[in-house]
Amino acid sequence: MSLPGWVLAIFLLMAAAVPAGVYFTATLFFPPDQVYTYVGQGTYRGAPGPAAGAGLPFLVAAGVYWYVRRRRNSK
Repeated sequence: MSLPGWVLAIFLLMAAAVPAGVYFTATLFFPPDQVYTYVGQGTYRGAPGPAAGAGLPFLVAAGVYWYVRRRRNSK
């Protein structure tokens, strides 16, 4: 099955727009001549969000496994 030419043209146009969008968005929000100051530089602050989120897929998979196993054993 072959795709029509206009579908390929739209796909290529969208694929070409992504790098341009990233470039212009980056220069819009982070101008090259802007000076950044960081409060508390030199201190380490742990972020509990990413550490807690790292185990989330495991918890979901374990929950699904437990649910399926429970359903199979009840029959």
